[in-house]
Amino acid sequence: MDEPRTIRPVLLGGAAIGLALAAQVRLTRGFVGDAVVLFAAALLLFLYQFGVKNAAALPVVRPVGGRALPVLPRRWWWTAAGLALFLTATVLAVMAWREFAANEPATMRGWWLHIASVAAVLLAAYLLDGLLLPSSDGPPSLDTDPAPLRGVTITWLLALLTLLALALRLWRFDSLPFGTWYDEANHALQAMRILNSADYRPIFDGTTNGPAHYTYLVALALRFMEPSAQAVRAVSVFLGVLTVPAGYLLGRELFDARSGLVLAALLAVSSWSITFSRLGMFATMSTPLFALLTAGFLLLALRTLRYTAFAWTGVWLGLGLNFYTSFRLFVFVVGLFLAYYIIVHWLWRRERLPARFWIGLVIVGLAALAVVAPLLLFAQKHPDLFWARVQDTFIFADKTPAQRWPALWENVRKHVLMFNWRGDPNGRHNLPGAPMLDPIAAGLLVLGLGLALWRWRDPIWMLLPLWLGGALMGGILSLDFEAPQSLRANGTMPVVYVLAVAPVFVTWRAWRLRDGRYFPNALAVPLIGLLLVPALVLNVQRYFDRQAHDFAAWAAHSTAETIAAELLADLEPATDAYVISFFQHHPTVDLIARNAPPYRRLETTDHLPLPFDPTRGALLILDGE
Repeated sequence: MDEPRTIRPVLLGGAAIGLALAAQVRLTRGFVGDAVVLFAAALLLFLYQFGVKNAAALPVVRPVGGRALPVLPRRWWWTAAGLALFLTATVLAVMAWREFAANEPATMRGWWLHIASVAAVLLAAYLLDGLLLPSSDGPPSLDTDPAPLRGVTITWLLALLTLLALALRLWRFDSLPFGTWYDEANHALQAMRILNSADYRPIFDGTTNGPAHYTYLVALALRFMEPSAQAVRAVSVFLGVLTVPAGYLLGRELFDARSGLVLAALLAVSSWSITFSRLGMFATMSTPLFALLTAGFLLLALRTLRYTAFAWTGVWLGLGLNFYTSFRLFVFVVGLFLAYYIIVHWLWRRERLPARFWIGLVIVGLAALAVVAPLLLFAQKHPDLFWARVQDTFIFADKTPAQRWPALWENVRKHVLMFNWRGDPNGRHNLPGAPMLDPIAAGLLVLGLGLALWRWRDPIWMLLPLWLGGALMGGILSLDFEAPQSLRANGTMPVVYVLAVAPVFVTWRAWRLRDGRYFPNALAVPLIGLLLVPALVLNVQRYFDRQAHDFAAWAAHSTAETIAAELLADLEPATDAYVISFFQHHPTVDLIARNAPPYRRLETTDHLPLPFDPTRGALLILDGE
């Protein structure tokens, strides 16, 4: 039955979006009561139109697996070869495990065996797909699209958005941010150690309190760049730029190709992403990237039931675990989502999940285990070191029983409100105190979250609230005096932008399926002109103007240590340097002033006159502030 030809859904959807944006503007200006009323009106209007009156404008539940594929290839030799490769991967993984267990730090032989085992899992999955099976990996089709985007158009637009993301992360790269943060210097020093010592190939880096995979990427960057903060940050830039195509993949699988491009655009211009992409730490952009890739490939796997997609899901899941601790929470999100997915299909819809689904889940587990195996071995051998940072930053670590629950609830409140009201106060992570999202994304987030919760019976929609709540726990369960903590809750970065895209998607889709079927792209110009261009301007102005000129943000990157180190690095040969203990052997000083002449330490008990050589100049660095 054809949908009635009416423009009302688009008008009401646009009105709800306008009310949500107005609410966010009022909230930003401190008018909380006005904002609550406007948000409530926007939600009621939007859910009235798209939640009750116009359910057809929501994504339909796609059939499990799309096209029917055989459980195993029709040619027996592909099955035999695939199973043989899985056996080979197991043997290689065991050999790598034994090599890692016998040698500490790890050897290159162990790493090569480990890489070979992961490659064998991927190739085995490819063989079990039968190599030339008819592909069902194309973009999802929720309904007949009157004017689907051509593949070449998508490629060009995605390339332009990726270049925009790269430009925003490299503009003024040599000077913004100014300082070299403690952890950035540590990464550079450890990467230099890897390059200078053939016997140093760690699994876990105790100096940075995390797995060494990011440090290996820094070591690769140092082969092309001088040891500096910029070399370390180049790795974060690389990870941050990759979130753009990864965001497109997830947006395409959740919604459609157009929405994937909108999500990619929001991630490209996000000041939150730009800030973290220009901070050289393993913690910043790794979790957002691998969460996007894991979710995108998981949805692709559930739609197509291709073993290769399941295998890549496991690889991204394992790689995420090899970076920042916040990703461990995303593993629980994936587990809860899959459990809910199974329950809905079995108990609610009475649908039998195909054998390829269950085999695919086994492949996800095997691939993830193959990737994360060395880190699991390290955690088993050194649990105190592996869990030290988590224990040190746990919210209850320094609390009495009477203090624990009030602190926890206050952390919950601060983190729930950090996207729209008051964000991270740390100038290294954010414009201190400003909402984590620009007003456009923040307003759309409220509508998207309401819509996702309303559609809780659909496991694909329910993934988004599960993701948001699970990733927020990284900040909620950490030190309360730092709250809200956008770094430890960085797993929320992708999903809040996904939720922001949702109301745009359903409104645009309502247009395309009704009168707009004859002019399907007519809303593209208003969308770009009223949402995406203002989002670009707001985020660029925030990071490169307000944040760049904020003293707290400037001072939060070991700035005093950086200035001291530059003074030592530029020291004249005829001048002796004297520093207080605050600067001695600080990683920032050790990196920037690594080629400087030896300096001397001033003790707190020293008093004037100091024993200077009267024939030489003297540089005294006495205060860290």
